[in-house]
Amino acid sequence: MMNVLIVEDEKQIANSLKKSFESEGYDCEVCYDGERALDVISSQYFDVFLLDWRIPKVSGIEVCKRVRESNNQTPIILLTALSDVKNKIEAFNYGADDYITKPFSFEEVLARINAVVRRYKTSVSTIEFDNLSLNLIKHTLQNSEVEVKLPEMEFELLRYFLEHRASIISREKLCDDVWKLPYTPTTNVVDVTVKHLRYKLEELSEKKYIKTVYGEGYIFITE
Repeated sequence: MMNVLIVEDEKQIANSLKKSFESEGYDCEVCYDGERALDVISSQYFDVFLLDWRIPKVSGIEVCKRVRESNNQTPIILLTALSDVKNKIEAFNYGADDYITKPFSFEEVLARINAVVRRYKTSVSTIEFDNLSLNLIKHTLQNSEVEVKLPEMEFELLRYFLEHRASIISREKLCDDVWKLPYTPTTNVVDVTVKHLRYKLEELSEKKYIKTVYGEGYIFITE
């Protein structure tokens, strides 16, 4: 499941894109101005940002610039009616990964998103959060001094939490997406693995990243 942030002030376009993405099984959030987009980006995880260039308060190109200045490397695609070569060059110079001119088809947007996310994920070997790093090749969790090898399911669970940080995730969803198994109320495999992972995270950082949301599941929160 992929998380997409759509930043578009034309509500008809934004809502149409959201509906189309959700029909493909994607999770989407919509912002109608750049200021709100920056707030959301600072607190939530997304697989890709889809930015209109001309949006209120903070322009799409300025959002792109600030995201890259914060060392956030999440793929960015600009959606715009501006088709001049100089605009495309400006977008790429500020760190955009792709550039789609209006009018466009949803099929083209979907294909471009899948392409940039695929390239990004194959180029990334670690996920950084606070003072910790998850190595996607060695399956290790480390701070500046200690490196810990994670068992397979603890690694997969932590990667999933990091890719869906700030979202409440049910035990059923974790069983489906991480273990690839149907959830049964009698199983405690999720809770046991969460317990072990919590211990290792707190040993390395002294922070409580995994919060229990009673009656709903878990949420992973970073600073």
